[in-house]
Amino acid sequence: MKQPQSIAVLGAGVMGLMAAYTLRTYLPATEITIFDRDATPQNNASNKAGGMLAPYAELDHMPQDYLGAASDSLKLWGDIQKALKTDFEFRENGSLIIAHAEDKHLLSRFSGILPKNDQWSAIQGEAIRTLEPSLDADIFSNGLHLKAEGHLHPRKAMEALRNFLPPIIQKHIVPEDIVQDFNLVIDCRGMGACDYIDDLRGVKGEILIVHNPEFHLNRPLRLMHPRYPLYIVPREGNIFMIGATIIESAESESISIRSAMELQSALYSIHRSFGDSKILEMTAGIRPALPKNMPIISMEGQVIRCNGLFRHGFLLAPVMAESLACYIQGTHTPHFDLFAKEGRDEHISQRTAFGT
Repeated sequence: MKQPQSIAVLGAGVMGLMAAYTLRTYLPATEITIFDRDATPQNNASNKAGGMLAPYAELDHMPQDYLGAASDSLKLWGDIQKALKTDFEFRENGSLIIAHAEDKHLLSRFSGILPKNDQWSAIQGEAIRTLEPSLDADIFSNGLHLKAEGHLHPRKAMEALRNFLPPIIQKHIVPEDIVQDFNLVIDCRGMGACDYIDDLRGVKGEILIVHNPEFHLNRPLRLMHPRYPLYIVPREGNIFMIGATIIESAESESISIRSAMELQSALYSIHRSFGDSKILEMTAGIRPALPKNMPIISMEGQVIRCNGLFRHGFLLAPVMAESLACYIQGTHTPHFDLFAKEGRDEHISQRTAFGT
């Protein structure tokens, strides 16, 4: 099967970096070139992600037929951390969902969408304290322990990938600028590709990063709430990333006063020590989303587009990149059709490998 001699990857967010890493692994003889408008991107949506790898916790935003692919991504992240010999805080400690007493019906409602298997369990009181000693089990007396989940530090993970890959060429280009110079162009620009994907829209997510030496978490924590559900992802050194909001807007990356107050209020309700914690960062990112809020791989001539990762960037990018690499290589992965089934211009699975 003929293989491409050169591939350009546009965009150095998690999808672009993961595509380049996986292509380099699967096609070692192929020259991989990465382009981004910033040599070391600091302002893309991936840089402002929480780093939750939560297949089960995301089932309120993700169809269940993606569960297997999302779970496989956790294994891939573990393999990548070992291969790169860099600790980017990838951990598989599961996650914990809790609610205040007045909101515990939300726990029951959420448990109703979870598959009936042994990868999660409802827990109470002392079982919660055993998992997370910093939590007050009298306040949070009920919870859901999602065992088959993990988390990582997004910025450290992307730095590890960048250090492994060829230097990023800092240049703002579009596919037609370079398509004649490469066998294939992989467009992973997220919102940068909005002029090429009519139904791509921006969804703003707002985050808070704090340092709290009086609190500790072993795993991500999700607080169920009817107005502002909140998640906390632990990082080394008693640093916590807090996120909550999903705003259908791409107009501004500034965080609103209302969102800032709600984030801090919800955080304080989890543990009083957060009232004295130090705010390290408060920001927002614009994430690319498609009508069904799930990503696609589509092809137009020599350009393959990977886009629409919404809030599933770190969760799905590894398995999506693997599907892409196998397709180019001429093989098939069990998850490929999840991403190809909604291709815009043609059904990519009807094509054969590169060179047809």
